[in-house]
Amino acid sequence: MFNKQQLKELKPKLEILNQEREKARYTYLGMLSEYQTLKQDLKQPIVYTKLNPHQHFLFKRIIHGLKIYKQDEIAQMHWDKKRRIIKVWKRGQNVINSLKQYVAWQQVKPLFRIFTKSELGREIYEMPFEYMPDYKNKMTLKELGVNYEDLIVKFIGVGLLPKNYLSLK
Repeated sequence: MFNKQQLKELKPKLEILNQEREKARYTYLGMLSEYQTLKQDLKQPIVYTKLNPHQHFLFKRIIHGLKIYKQDEIAQMHWDKKRRIIKVWKRGQNVINSLKQYVAWQQVKPLFRIFTKSELGREIYEMPFEYMPDYKNKMTLKELGVNYEDLIVKFIGVGLLPKNYLSLK
């Protein structure tokens, strides 16, 4: 469809567009708010497929809980370890739900800008985000544009994954 010259001209523009999109995404979602005071060069790219087996195991244990283990492994596991895994899994699900609610709220908020001329519309538009733990957001991460890298950053931020998670061997 494109010749080699056209592809050569488009490649740098696509890279710039991807960088701008990635920067706008993290800034818009407020996920890296504590890092935004630092230079952008310090942002470490996270590629989910390049996690080592230990990192992958820790991440999947937060996402899936005891489901990553076989039944005989669960039967042999100490009761306290099972309790800790379930506790971390539930907390991880709450963090994911909170993140999904926040992203959905950020995506819907510009729609309320239309109604800012009325008093009720302005109040809705200016209303701060409030997490509702009893509401389960049923939208998928893909529908919201959230990927595993975002979850890893969020889990590190709330303490579900260790601060040195990206350097674990």
